[in-house]
Amino acid sequence: MREVYRKFGRVMRWENGVEIDVTESGEAIETADTFIATPIPAEDRRLACPDLPDIGQARAPILHGTVERLILIHGIAIHQFNDIEWREETKRLHVALTHNRIRVIIDLDDFDFDLVRHIADRLQHATSEREAPKRIRIAPHVARAIEISSPAAGGRDGKGQLIEEGRSTYWYRPSYRVRPILKALSKCENTEVDQSLPQAIAIVDGNRLLIDDGDSVYPAPRQTAR
Repeated sequence: MREVYRKFGRVMRWENGVEIDVTESGEAIETADTFIATPIPAEDRRLACPDLPDIGQARAPILHGTVERLILIHGIAIHQFNDIEWREETKRLHVALTHNRIRVIIDLDDFDFDLVRHIADRLQHATSEREAPKRIRIAPHVARAIEISSPAAGGRDGKGQLIEEGRSTYWYRPSYRVRPILKALSKCENTEVDQSLPQAIAIVDGNRLLIDDGDSVYPAPRQTAR
């Protein structure tokens, strides 16, 4: 067994008024006995600079609440595994909002400022903490933040294999510097959602949820939310 993985990537990051442009290119060679990872020249694999949205426009939709932290990340990568090559694009929007003594964390995989504005508006109506209802809905971005989600169907895993219906495992490769890990694909048999249930719309201080039942908005301990 001899497997060769290469990655050529470029990431633009904006935080606190500072733009950071990071490029990376590396190679990992794995055999049954060894794993060797080294940086390599980008050569003709230099990537164009990923675009970031206008920061002024990004902050404008957040009409209420204090923006404690705002981070925007846009990355592009070319992956090679043996004779397979694929391109990947990632976006991340991280926002921390505060209102009274409530600090809300929002992590999105797209620049969805309309959703951030909605959460900021609802945060203005937040009351004191209470127990969560026995049954709630969890917004997709909250579910992704609570636990590591499986890759989306149609993409490729860390060894270039297609993520297709019926697969039970995939190779997770967080970096070219570490061995890929075989993980189980999560699957939910029940796809019906009761839209009348209160919804967890954000994470509060890392260990609580912000619940919106349509009338009231309040923090609730995560361990009591089911």
